[in-house]
Amino acid sequence: KVIELLGNAKEHLKNCPADWDEWDRANLREMETSIRHHAGVPADLIEKRARLSFEGRHVHRDVLKNNDWEKGRTFLEGVVELHQRIADAKQLENNDHPEARYQALLREYIPGARIDDIEVLLNGYKDEIESILPQILSVQSAKDPATQMQGVFSGKSQMWLNKTMLKQIGFDFERGGLYETGHNPVEGGTPDDTRLVIKNAKIGTFLDSLKSALHEGGHGLYIQGLPRKQWRYQPVGQDLGALVHESQALLIEMILGRKKEFFDFLAPRTEGVFQRFNDLALTAQNLWQIKNTVHKTVDRKSADEVTYFLHIHMRTEIERKLISGDLKVKDLPDAWNTYSKDLFGSKPKTNAAGCLQDVHWFVGKFGYFPSYALGHMMAAQLYDAMLRDIPHLPAQLRHGNFKDIHEWLKEKIYSKGRLMRTNELLQDITGETLSYTSLVRHIKNRYLGS
Repeated sequence: KVIELLGNAKEHLKNCPADWDEWDRANLREMETSIRHHAGVPADLIEKRARLSFEGRHVHRDVLKNNDWEKGRTFLEGVVELHQRIADAKQLENNDHPEARYQALLREYIPGARIDDIEVLLNGYKDEIESILPQILSVQSAKDPATQMQGVFSGKSQMWLNKTMLKQIGFDFERGGLYETGHNPVEGGTPDDTRLVIKNAKIGTFLDSLKSALHEGGHGLYIQGLPRKQWRYQPVGQDLGALVHESQALLIEMILGRKKEFFDFLAPRTEGVFQRFNDLALTAQNLWQIKNTVHKTVDRKSADEVTYFLHIHMRTEIERKLISGDLKVKDLPDAWNTYSKDLFGSKPKTNAAGCLQDVHWFVGKFGYFPSYALGHMMAAQLYDAMLRDIPHLPAQLRHGNFKDIHEWLKEKIYSKGRLMRTNELLQDITGETLSYTSLVRHIKNRYLGS
């Protein structure tokens, strides 16, 4: 019935184009995209997927706690097989492509994505990182290490700081909230009820909790800034998918939230919040150094800005093979350890610290991982464009003034919903499509001073 109605709408657009503005046209386009993704998938598969996604969080918690590979393997085999069937049912274009399955799943998170284009971006940036990384480690080794934090930073004080910083960047607590959980961070809701959930604070440092709050806060700002009135319940009024969502989170958390000027603002406030006056670990320079120290680790969540990409590239390569069938779940630990040894110089000591560490596959998010890397690229491009429009931005950061930044993002991105596709939006803002050029320049400037 919906397909029939869409056909009638397309006929009306053809016969009466003057009755359709750009938002109407984009809304129809998004409706057609949505129906293509869902109409061919049998209802029983959709129901099973929802059930397994819910169960997956609980299963992941248990296998992580107990390092239970057998339970994890059994569950993941079912999830992979289900998503192979769902991908086959979508019947999108290029079904003769060797990775048509993965591309179908990828487009749930990155609308219109083409695996060939993404492969060029990921492999090109990987070559750049592998060239730059030895230089960064060499420069870093010549410097004195950062002073590490000592003592206890109460969880209550950390949450107070987190909420204060979210208010500072523009998050509206009249239309949302920040909460803690023992599970994985998550965000969601509507522009009028935006929920941000971060992991419980570690009492030995406040930086991990603040990082999570800023990251989820970037997601939250995007949600709160979406069109709230005429297009609120329409496809065109929704966000542009995981790539753009992650670009907003990484822009706030990783690009802006790790600049020296940001720590100039943050440092004296942490002294007051935690009553740690004249603590050498809490100087702006030292906090900046802690957050921008590069090191290889097998743990994705504790990875730095530079090597984090290698974690994403590795997971993308593995999940592509899982969905195509070239890699069986039973062989996942060996494949994981081989990649880990090659990229990070060591293997995880347990499966819990290795192939079981992420929740994504347990909840069926095959195709999500690339959005972290591509979102980082987009964030760097947006920052370059923002700096051209707001040349005094660094000075504003030093004073904790995010007003112009927030207004720029609302105007350029949040308020546009799905009016344009990702590359069209990026072209409109920056004059270019998605590229890793800005990100390479950002990494060199931050870690090599060039």
